[in-house]
Amino acid sequence: MSAIARQRDEHECDHALVAGPDFPTSGGEESALVKEIEADRKASGKTITLIRIVDLAKLVRLVPLKRVGLEKIRGLFDSCTTPEESKAWVDKLAAEPVAKVQYKIILETIWELQDERPNEAVEYAGLAIALQKGKHSTNLPKPELIEICKAMSRMAPQMLSARARSVELSQRPDRVLDLIGSVIEGYPEDEAKGVQIQ
Repeated sequence: MSAIARQRDEHECDHALVAGPDFPTSGGEESALVKEIEADRKASGKTITLIRIVDLAKLVRLVPLKRVGLEKIRGLFDSCTTPEESKAWVDKLAAEPVAKVQYKIILETIWELQDERPNEAVEYAGLAIALQKGKHSTNLPKPELIEICKAMSRMAPQMLSARARSVELSQRPDRVLDLIGSVIEGYPEDEAKGVQIQ
């Protein structure tokens, strides 16, 4: 653990995540590994989180599906030390309902705005205003709109680019929706439960 803490500190990070097939933490808080991590947390105010590879893979799949941002993931680092705690956190995330989002309307609006100004990426502020004034009048806060676009880009990276301030489509909205739908069909049933592409 000292090598992990040193590397975390050298890179000026607040958190370190250690992924592996399993860890010697079956004794819970009594395990030597957990005691070392807790001692480091008390001394540095920084965290080390252990997670099994299978749970990390599930989290990676859930991030775009559940539209998980960095602030939410920080909760994993702040609250979990053992792989058992990490698993419980990821399972809880998987069980959370996903609010319906009208992907189709967002994609069509991006496409229309690109058509109006073909040599420019669509900025989120302009997209939010266009969605608000459009025929479907969708009033999404800009941070939420950014997370939605980033989630779609993770599921269809070759067709949609979501950057810090702008978003851009390289294919028609219907093709992007088809790709996102096929990606979601490949998810385990318990993870994709309740997710709808509109």
